[in-house]
Parts: sequence; structure tokens; C-alpha cells
Amino acid sequence: MSKRVAVYARVSTMRQAESDISIPDQIAHAKRYCESRGWHVAREFVDAGASARDDKRPQFQSMLQTACTDPSPFDVVLIHSQSRLFRDSVGYALTRRRLSKHGVSLLSMTQDFGEGPSAEFAETILSAADQYTSAETAKHVTRTMLENARQGFWNGSRAPFGYRTVEVEKRGERSKKRLEIDPKAAETVRLIFKLFLEGDGTSGPMGIKAVVNWLNTRKLTGKDGKPFYIGTVHKILTHETYCGSHHYNCTDSRTRKSRPREDWIAIQVPPIVSVDTYRAAKTLLHERRPSVTPPRISTSDVLLTGLARCESCGGTMMIRTGKGGRYRYYACAGHRLKGRSACSNPVAIPEAQLNGLVIGALADRLLTPERLPVLLREAIKHRKALNSGSLHRRSSLRKQLKETDAQIRRLYAALAEGTVSNTHAFREVLKALEAKRDETLRLLSLLEVEAPPLRHALSKAQAEAVAARLKRGLLEAPPPMQRRYVRGLVSEIMVDREKALISGPKASLAATITAGKHKDEVRSFVRDWRSHGESNPGFSLERAAS
Repeated sequence: MSKRVAVYARVSTMRQAESDISIPDQIAHAKRYCESRGWHVAREFVDAGASARDDKRPQFQSMLQTACTDPSPFDVVLIHSQSRLFRDSVGYALTRRRLSKHGVSLLSMTQDFGEGPSAEFAETILSAADQYTSAETAKHVTRTMLENARQGFWNGSRAPFGYRTVEVEKRGERSKKRLEIDPKAAETVRLIFKLFLEGDGTSGPMGIKAVVNWLNTRKLTGKDGKPFYIGTVHKILTHETYCGSHHYNCTDSRTRKSRPREDWIAIQVPPIVSVDTYRAAKTLLHERRPSVTPPRISTSDVLLTGLARCESCGGTMMIRTGKGGRYRYYACAGHRLKGRSACSNPVAIPEAQLNGLVIGALADRLLTPERLPVLLREAIKHRKALNSGSLHRRSSLRKQLKETDAQIRRLYAALAEGTVSNTHAFREVLKALEAKRDETLRLLSLLEVEAPPLRHALSKAQAEAVAARLKRGLLEAPPPMQRRYVRGLVSEIMVDREKALISGPKASLAATITAGKHKDEVRSFVRDWRSHGESNPGFSLERAAS
């Protein structure tokens, strides 16, 4: 009687599936085996590049589900050897038992032990041997991959967005690869960091969702030409690889659990952004977490939220209202919430008065012609840091653009010569190349927007003109812009009953002068500059009480 047979074939890796004859050989052997017995091959199930250590194989699951229906369309599931089905003794036994319940027998072409208890015993022993062999092989492969990573080579997984793999040497049949920068994708990565930390020149630093919207609106794409998502951008901003240090062996490939930090292997790769840029993004992400900075502060429209501090206790100051909201004060939060035990000498200053004093101090005492030479030196250093490497980046993008144009020309030439037979495939390839060219042009245009050059020296008239321009930008800005400006320039404001001491990082001033725009810095309490005279004279208890 002819039997209905389902053939199952498998190889472990995609490389075997693409270059080995294992699967064709398994199928051909199965067909000859069935033909010699007068059996009919009803279905073929093939898993290419799937491990036999578990059952997470689409074709295996499909075969099992089809075979275990009542009535079953198969009488036999035929495999080349037991290891093709499972390299786990428990998994093999459970699969065989499940098929048996539906009247389907499991048969190996090369390991046929017949039927009965002795055959089952032999199959169990062989399955255990396959499991042991698989575990030993995995151990040796893992050791080899760890050593490969220690030598700085890439282990074959997909390169992170912004990089591509390049073969650097041959060792026998195996090629050793490292990561190199992909110019177009790397420029998008740099743009993401810039938008997150600085904005696009018309706004302050953007949130991740705003960055995603900005990129997708301008049709900039991520891996495989796909649009950006919030998770994609967050992963880029937190991926240490982009500052030059990729880590291997961070997670267990089977359990997906993180390994201890001491088990990680660092691989040095070409950096796309500086370490300072990466750390700034990571710190800002941490600062923006609701558990660290309450939304009422990060989204507040109060000018000095998080900056003003009580000199008496060192705590923050909060807005306190009176007369139904007609009067608003900056008041010591410790005293307000915990009483005199937290602050015995609290300060309360009218909101408008302290805001005016801070804006006035920044405009009149900080942005002065006398201070500009020092700030100019910082600005020149900042400009050099911004422009370093930009020439090479533009050159790389132009080279990639030239290569894409050449590919498009060759494609049209093939069409003109009549060598293109599949017009649908032609249109798809042409569409992808044109999209790549357009995206490269957009990135190149963004990179070529240069900031105006800075003079190494200023005359008195020029210094006065620059100072006046900066003052106008600060005094005439709308409240939201003033808030971002102040938060970019100021680290903290220590307030007592007689004076307000304002301090901040010089790097913020350099960025402001360099680009003529504000920049939200991750605030630091290192006082690089202070307002003139280290105080704001005229701020008295009588004025505060008025």
C-alpha cells in the first residue's frame, strides 16, 4: 500500500542554505527513498538557517500542525537523520509521541532502527548523543566568536545603522570583517544627535517624538529605507557604538537576559559622534525622565524653574501665589512644604522682579563689549569643534552621490541596449536608487549650511554691535524663547535677601555667539562665569517686599 509522506529538511545557518547542497541533497535522497518503496511525497517542509535546539522554526511548526490534524494527510514524516528534526532528546521524544497519537510515524532514512522497545531505546540514545554533540559544538563556536571579538573583528550580525561591514583579511576559508562608517547613514545619525541636543536652528532641543516627526517629514530614512520610529531614535541616542566603543556578549542569545558588565567585550569602531556628544544626549535623556524631572518642571512656562535656589538652605524655589493668583512669588520650596525645620531663613521674591533682574543681568552685565574677547576665544574653539571633519563628511557624501548616479546611468544603459527583461524589477531598482540619491542630496544640503565665519579680533565698534545684537535677541524674545535662552546660559541662581548670584558654563556662551542661537545645555553646577561683581546690587529686602 502506498504511503503519504511529508519530507522535512533543515540546515543550521543561512550560509549553508545559500551555498551548501545540504537541503537539495536531503530532498533528493528522500524522493529516491520513497520511490524505491512506492510511497508518495505529498509535501515538503524546509527550514533554512534554523537551529534544531528548539522548536522555533516556522516550517517545523507548519509540518507539525498539518500532520496532527484528524484525519492526518500524512502517514509518515520522513527526515534524513534525527539531528535534522531535533538536537534535543526531550524535544525529539515529545514530537515523536505527538505524531504517533495522530497515526503518523517518524522515520529517519539513515538511522532506521525498525520498531519496538529496542528501536525506541536506540533512538533515545542517539538523540542524547546529538544533544551532547550540539552543546559541545556551541561551546567551541562561542569561544571562537568571543576570541574574534577580542581581536576587534565583527562577528557576522547586521551592522548598526550608520555602519557597514568590510572584509579586512582572509584566514583560510573564513573572512575577517570590521565596521566602517556608511557616509549617508552616519550623517543621519549625527543629525539625530544634533536635533535632540540643539534643534534645527529655529527651535530649541527637540524631544524624541519631535525628532522622529522632523526626519520623516523630510523623507529621511533608517535601515532598509524604512521610516524612523520613536524606539529607533531612542536606540540610536543610547547606543554607545556611535561614540566609538561597541560591546559584544552583552546578552544571552537564548534567554535574552543581560550578562554582567564584566563579561562584555569592547570592540573599538570608528566614532560617528564625539564621546561628549553621546554623554550629553544620555544625560539629557536621563534628566527628561518623569521619575527624575517632574513634568511640571520640564514643561513649565516659569522662566527660572529649576534654576533659582534659596541661599539659606540650598533648596529649589517654587512659585507661590496670593490673592487668587494676582500675586506670584518665587519662594523657598523647603520652607513652603516642610516648614522652618527645613529652612529657618526663607526668601520670597516677586516673580516678575526676579525674572527682570536675571534677564537684565544677562543683557547688561554679561553680554558686554568688554567680555566679548574672552567669549570670542571660546566661540572660535567651539566653531573649530563644529567644523572639524565636516569637509571629509561632505567629500564622502559627494562620492556616494557620484556612485549612485553612475548606477542609475548603467541601469538606463542596460534598458537602452535591450538587456532588461523584467521591467517591474527595473522600476523597483530605479526607484530605490533615486530615493537613495535624493536622500543623499538632502543630507548634503543640510551639511553645507555653514555658520558665518568668526573674526579672531574685534574692533570696539564691532564688539559693541555684536553685544547689542545679543542683547536684543535676549530682551525681545518671546517668553518661551527667553526661557530656553536663560536655561542655556545659566546653571544656577542663588538668591538671598540682598543679592542674586548668577553662574553658568562658558561653553553655552560660546555656542550662543557662534551660531547666534540659544542652546539648552545639560545644566552643570560648575561656575565658569558669574555676573559682574559676583552679585546683583540694588536687590534689597525692601524692594523684595514692595
